Amino acid sequence: MIFRRIRAIFLIIVLILIFFNVFQRFSFLKGDFISSKKVIVIDPGHGGKDSGTISVNNHYEKDINLEIAKKLHEKLMSMDYKVILTRETDEFVDNNYRADMANEKKARIFVSIHGNAIENNNSINGIQVLYYPNRRSTINDSNNDVLAQIMLDELVKGTGATDKGIIGREDLIVLNQTKMPAIIVEYGFLSNENEEKLLLNDSYQDKVVASIVNGLEYYFSLNPEN
Repeated sequence: MIFRRIRAIFLIIVLILIFFNVFQRFSFLKGDFISSKKVIVIDPGHGGKDSGTISVNNHYEKDINLEIAKKLHEKLMSMDYKVILTRETDEFVDNNYRADMANEKKARIFVSIHGNAIENNNSINGIQVLYYPNRRSTINDSNNDVLAQIMLDELVKGTGATDKGIIGREDLIVLNQTKMPAIIVEYGFLSNENEEKLLLNDSYQDKVVASIVNGLEYYFSLNPEN
């Protein structure tokens, strides 16, 4: 009788352990991801052998991306955010690595900085924001499209640039492989000479940075648990 009770207790313990192990594996397979409220990943697009677009006067997009990203990093750090740059120098960084970094750091927001261009048309100018459709936050922030629209509105208001709209993109790695709300800020057209001049100017870059900060602050303020 005692032996049977011991065996029954042992079987119960084994079943509990099996259940716990299966539950853990199921959670892992689901890819559970919870953002950290204070972590922002800033991604200066391109770099190294990947120059991005080349402006009408032969300036590399990768360099302007990095200049703006560094200024944004400095400003957000001064506001007590934990800010991570996917690159800090002129180096090539794989796009999958950029997305993986944001996921590993459990970023609340991923902001990629890019310039725009249209071949054989130097009259187009303005700012666009790209986003991954239907991306939801894990900490009750608003959806990705809301972030994109807020960011575009603040950039247009802060710089006076033309509003070129928000665009849903499912084909871009830094948007479709990140697990948090993620956007690409296309700060202007380097194929347009007037916009190129602005984007090489420190004062205008500061306006871009201030606008992105304002957009992030407004977006975060919409979270009732913020």
